[in-house]
Parts: sequence; structure tokens; C-alpha cells
Amino acid sequence: MIPTRRFSAGATGWTSKGRGRYSKVMMRSVEACLISLVLFLSTPVSARLTDHPAFQSHSPQSQQDTTAKVITILGFGDSITQGGADFVSYLFPLQKKLGKAGYSVQFIGPKASTTPTDTVYNAGYGGKNAEFLAASADSLYSRFPADIVLLHTGHNHFDTENPVAGIITAQKSIIAQLTAINPRVVILVAQVISSGKLPKYSYIPALNEQIGVMVKEVNSRHVMLVNQEKGWDWQTDAIADKVHPNAQGAEKIAQTWFDALKRVLPRPKKG
Repeated sequence: MIPTRRFSAGATGWTSKGRGRYSKVMMRSVEACLISLVLFLSTPVSARLTDHPAFQSHSPQSQQDTTAKVITILGFGDSITQGGADFVSYLFPLQKKLGKAGYSVQFIGPKASTTPTDTVYNAGYGGKNAEFLAASADSLYSRFPADIVLLHTGHNHFDTENPVAGIITAQKSIIAQLTAINPRVVILVAQVISSGKLPKYSYIPALNEQIGVMVKEVNSRHVMLVNQEKGWDWQTDAIADKVHPNAQGAEKIAQTWFDALKRVLPRPKKG
């Protein structure tokens, strides 16, 4: 007769009854994992991905909320943003680019710049400098709390004023005021377009360098540097005053903003 061994349900042993209970527990765990996997795979990929962190809280429930929300944009600056009698704002071609690409956006602001066929709202103040914008930023943004702010300011000073430090201080103040009102606001800060109106605007290269330094010091994922000086040539991109953009220049500025906005906007609707 072949001897057999028996195992008792001791501290380290298992009876057949114990093994049965263990098997049931394992089966329930496997079933739960499979159910979770099926639910995960059945969720649209776009709902599992996230865009820029500033927009994560805009759609906590579903991907449908993200695509349904219209993202508001505030163009904040001087006449280059507002447009004028002899030139158009870069916001017009930018608005067209965003619409053509399928983005759900709306430009807002206290001013309405118009062409015979279009209107774009903004906060462009002709002839005003960065210090003026800083003084009005709190009241303006309280009325128009856009999701995204396009900040292009640095003109309307003279080189003899040594204005760079004051402009940087004003830009820091603008950023602080906007984020105090809306911590989720995304601010795209432009290194401004250069000008052939010299020596008045001789300070712009130094200003743009300091704007880059300032954005790095702010060190926020909600504040992005946008180099509008790169690729800009006032000799071909500006009107006769050597400051404001012609149609080609406005297109260049719009394209640079558009490329930056693609990095922060929720994915455009398809179809």
C-alpha cells in the first residue's frame, strides 16, 4: 500500500476546502480586472487623453463637455492688436485660421474691430503702452475673463525713456492680476514685432530679450512665451509707418499665434 500525506489547514498549509475559497477569491479578482479593462477600452481615446492642464478642469465629466465648450480668447495690446484705418488687426486672419481648423473659440473684449465682412472683439488700445494696460488689467479682465489671453505690448515708448524695465514690471503686473482673478487662465506673452521707426523703437531688441527672461522667471505652465519677432521683417511686413502690420505682416503674426494656440487649445472638432 502506497503511503499518502495529509495536509491540515495550519498556519502555512491548505486543505482542499481552503484551496476552494482561495480559488473563488482569485476568480472574483480576475473578473473585476476584466470588467475594468473592458470599460477602459470602451472609452474613447480622446476622453482618456488630456490637453493643456489649464483646460483639465473645464471638462471633468466627459469628452463631450470638452468639445462643447467654447474657449474664449482676449487679444490684449495696443493698436497692433486693435487695428486701424490703414491696417487690419492680426486677429482677423487668426480668427479665420482657428475657425477653418475646427476650433471652438470666441474672441471677446470691449472693442469691436471691423472690416466690411467681419468683426473681431478685442482689448487693443491704440497709442497706449504696457503701463496703461497694467493699470486697467484688473477691471478689464473682471469684465472679460477669457480662457486665453494674447498679450502683445511693448510699443508706444521712446528709446530715450529707457523703458525696458518699466515695461517688464508692467507685464509682470498684468500676469499677476489675471492669474489672481482666474488661476487657470493661459497667457501667451509675445516678444513683440520689431519696428523701423528709429531711434524711437531701438529698445525693442533688448525688451524682447528681457521678456524671454521674465517668462522663464514666472515659471508657470499657464504662461507661455511666443516669439513674434522671429520671421518678422518690418521692411516687407509693415505699412509705410514702419510699425503696424500690412496684410502680409498680419498673416505672419496670426500664424505665429495660431501655432502657439494649437499647443494649448482642446482638440478641434472633426467633420
